[in-house]
Amino acid sequence: MNRADFVAALAAATAGTSAGASIEADIDIKRDSADLLAPFTVSIAVRNPTGHMVALDFPTADMYRIDVRHGDTAIWSTATGHKPLLIARRVDVAPGVTRLASQIVDGTTDDHRAYAPGDYIVHVALLGSTLRTAIDKPVEFHSPISIAEARHTAGGSVVTIAGTPRSEVGVFELSDATGTLRLSRPLGLRPTGAYVVRGYLDAVGDDVQFAVGRFAPAFDNILEARPTPPS
Repeated sequence: MNRADFVAALAAATAGTSAGASIEADIDIKRDSADLLAPFTVSIAVRNPTGHMVALDFPTADMYRIDVRHGDTAIWSTATGHKPLLIARRVDVAPGVTRLASQIVDGTTDDHRAYAPGDYIVHVALLGSTLRTAIDKPVEFHSPISIAEARHTAGGSVVTIAGTPRSEVGVFELSDATGTLRLSRPLGLRPTGAYVVRGYLDAVGDDVQFAVGRFAPAFDNILEARPTPPS
């Protein structure tokens, strides 16, 4: 083989192993519950149908961006308050399926409110220079159960309720149209407006209380929103 033939063969081999045109991306959403404030995990994988290694190049340290969209609005994003490091990355993908990344989404908006019940889109964009693709997957979140319903759940069963918090002489409660339930702890310093609370029913003497796991202002409780500061 002369030098010209060698250079041509090397160029062809390099093009075949660095281009991402043949690579397919996929996402998987794993969740234990469709309740509000239940976190979920977005897993990103790439499928290499070729019989050889393929190099994927990324211009920054961020290989992907995830948005949770409600209608036309992104209510949560991995890009919020974040500037990607300008460090180029290269990922070598073997034949078959390679897990690229995994991201836990905590079920709150960028300004730390709970989602509203309804349908959402998880939008994942891969940010490679040799692989730029976007995938959408729908997710649904259910309405909180009423406080009356929560009183009849089995102890230890994790559920989501919503209502207006109030406190009096060290007793913290949440009320909705169906009743009032004592809470195990306050929902912040001086909560106002509607809140969403996730936890479980717990016996306290002859009564019960709601053991608070997570809580956040309801989606329409704009006054309690806490915007993420810019980076």
